[in-house]
Amino acid sequence: MQRELMYVAALLLCLGGLAPAQQPGAIRGRVKEQGGKALEGAAITAARAANGEIAREAKADAEGEFELAQLEAGDYVLTIAQPGFRTIRTWRVEVKAGETVKIDRVIELRREGEPYATVRGAVFRDGGFTLPNAKLVIERLGEGKRFKRETTSVEGGEFAFRLPAEKATYRVTATARGFQPLSKEVTIDGDEVRQVALSLERAN
Repeated sequence: MQRELMYVAALLLCLGGLAPAQQPGAIRGRVKEQGGKALEGAAITAARAANGEIAREAKADAEGEFELAQLEAGDYVLTIAQPGFRTIRTWRVEVKAGETVKIDRVIELRREGEPYATVRGAVFRDGGFTLPNAKLVIERLGEGKRFKRETTSVEGGEFAFRLPAEKATYRVTATARGFQPLSKEVTIDGDEVRQVALSLERAN
């Protein structure tokens, strides 16, 4: 009987070694005032991209650096807030088990002032890779004041448009050589930041 118990215990130990628990991951980054100094005390929140559930919260230190630790593997959206500054939200950040994601680009917050809306996001290509140098056009739809702006995605595929802080619907179109154009509509309700991800497919 004792020999059988020892055998079962050894078997369970082996099975546990074959299927270890997933190690948590983390997100690190830095936040500062636009064109200025680090924002100590800025609040950073990581929410699950799938359902918006808050997973972790952190505060930036004196250097503006922060770490969101003990995150399960998955996609997250970060919210960065500081009194007197405009709150921003990032696009999805993928966290893998046991890895720390370092946000290379410093997150910059703009001081509150005249209200305006922002549409920001990133352009991607096949395989989920970012696509720099894509042309972005935003146009206001429906009746009302005509509005049209153009920009180009930078390294990392990122782009941003500043819009009037009033309720309106816009169409964002991304084009790039060798890819099919793609458009998405975004509705702005006022002074807010909206995120847009555009994934382009290769042209036939």
